[in-house]
Amino acid sequence: MDKLAELAASVTGYAAKTALMLVPAVPDGALGPEVCLGPDSMGLPGFLAMAHEHGGGLLYLHAAPFDPVDDEHEIAEPPRHLVQRKGQIRRIDVAFAANGIVHLWTHQADWYLEWQSIADEQSSRSASITNNEDDQLSDEEQEQIITTLLANSEFRAAKGSARQRVARLVVPKLDDWGFWSVIRDACDRADELASQQYKQLTDRLDELADELVANPQYQQISSASARRQFAGEFLITKAEGFSAPAPVRDELHARAQHLARAKAARLP
Repeated sequence: MDKLAELAASVTGYAAKTALMLVPAVPDGALGPEVCLGPDSMGLPGFLAMAHEHGGGLLYLHAAPFDPVDDEHEIAEPPRHLVQRKGQIRRIDVAFAANGIVHLWTHQADWYLEWQSIADEQSSRSASITNNEDDQLSDEEQEQIITTLLANSEFRAAKGSARQRVARLVVPKLDDWGFWSVIRDACDRADELASQQYKQLTDRLDELADELVANPQYQQISSASARRQFAGEFLITKAEGFSAPAPVRDELHARAQHLARAKAARLP
């Protein structure tokens, strides 16, 4: 059983164990506000626990199998090692609704990201051949769009495919060719800026842990998963709006817990 199939099975098993009604689909993102999560921001067990506590008894699951012939991302002469993935789960979406907001946890297989990358590259090459030069964005227009995206707080904080959804909202008039060519450059720039920020912050984790433990909001949180999530949000404020890599967030969370226990032990 591949990794995403195991994740889907764990959702089914959790729903049965906790008496959650499992709905074999997920809400459409256009229906209302949504919170998009993934492995980098929250593990699936933590998300399921949150659904059990706040989801009103309904848990939505969609595990999408891969078909190289009918896939929405078409590839001419696809690599054999990817074609052999036929029937495996390419993406899993788990969701619940609380307070009028859809909470969505999604994860794509690494090999399917490779498939998408090849499809995007082929599409870009085709577009560059068929599009007239007048139909393409000038260098100045591309730079302006990238600057706009990098200045957007939601785009900076997003990761992976979530950045694409934000970019569609920020610059909705881009056609497919313009979108994919600009979004790749903007994401590369965002990744580079985020890396620079967290290289600096990694050397300050003890200092940041002390500040985090002293935060009144952090002190009010009792669950470990919620504290870990708060640590990630805290790091965003220190990294000019960029989301923290999971290892950096988890290390800060661990140091904060250790520091809090040490301070509690010193109390009379």
